[in-house]
Amino acid sequence: MQIPFRTLLFAVLLNAGLPTSSLAACADYEAQVNQAMTNLDFDTLEELLPGLNSEQAACPVSYLESVKRGMAQIAAAKADVLMQQGELAQAEAWLKRAPTMVWNTSLVHGNINAQREQWAMAVQFFNQALDLINDPGATPQAPTQAEIENIYQLVSVAQSLLEESDVIALRVIVRGVPRRRLVPILFDSGSTKLNGRGERLVKQLAKNIKHRNSTRVTLYGHSDPKGSNAACDRVSRRRAKVVKNSLRNAGVKSRIDVKGVGKRQPLRLANRWKLSKSKINALSRRVEFRINK
Repeated sequence: MQIPFRTLLFAVLLNAGLPTSSLAACADYEAQVNQAMTNLDFDTLEELLPGLNSEQAACPVSYLESVKRGMAQIAAAKADVLMQQGELAQAEAWLKRAPTMVWNTSLVHGNINAQREQWAMAVQFFNQALDLINDPGATPQAPTQAEIENIYQLVSVAQSLLEESDVIALRVIVRGVPRRRLVPILFDSGSTKLNGRGERLVKQLAKNIKHRNSTRVTLYGHSDPKGSNAACDRVSRRRAKVVKNSLRNAGVKSRIDVKGVGKRQPLRLANRWKLSKSKINALSRRVEFRINK
C-alpha cells in the first residue's frame, strides 16, 4: 500500500475545514495538530484528541472526524509496515489504536487475515474497504483508481482461495471505477470442466446477474503459463464458454460475450501473502467477468 500520507492527511483536514477565529479554543490546537500530522506523530495526536473532544474546545464535528481519519491512516501505515515484516500481532495492535475505521485500516486487516490464510475474514475486510471508499462521508478524498483496482484484485484472489466459497460479492463500481471481477471458479490444469464447487458458484453468479437486470456480460477466460500461446488461448476460451453455457442453463437471458486471453494477461499479484507458484498457477486458471450494462 503506497499512499502519499502527508498530502492525503492535509487534504482530509482541508476538506473538513479548519477551525476559525470564532472557535478560538479549538483554533488553539490547530498548529499542534498540523505539526503532528506533518510528522505522522500518532502519539501526540492521541494526546491532543481528548482536548479536541472537550466541550471547552467546541471543535466542529467535521474537524474532529477529519483528525480521527488522519490518525487512522497513520496507524494503518505503521501497521502495514509491520505486516510486511511478518509482525502481525504488532500490526494488529496499531490498528486497535485507530480511533475510527477507514479504508486503509480495513485493507491492512484484510492483508493480515490473508497472511494467516483466513480467507473469509480477508474477503470481509477487503469488501469493507471498498464500501468505505464508496462512501464520500467516510472517505472524502478518494484513493487513486489503481488503489481501488488493487483492492478489487485482493477480494477476488482471497475469495478464490476459500475452500467452500458460495458467495460472489458484486461491488461492481466504486467511485466511478468499473472492474472485471474474478469469478472464483478455478479449473484443473488443462481442464475445461466445472467441478461441483464451480457449478454452485455459477448458479450464484447467475442469481446476481439476474438480480441486477444486467443486459450484457463479458466473460474472460484465462490460463496458467504452461503451454503454447495457441493452446492457452483455446483452453481459456473454452473455459469462458463453459461458464456461459452454465449461465444460460441457469436462466440468464443477458447477452454474454466470451473472450479467451490465454496467458497474455497473467494474474498480477504483489504476493505479499507469499503464495506458492502452484497456487498462483491454480488462480491463473480463471474466469473474469465484466457487467457492461
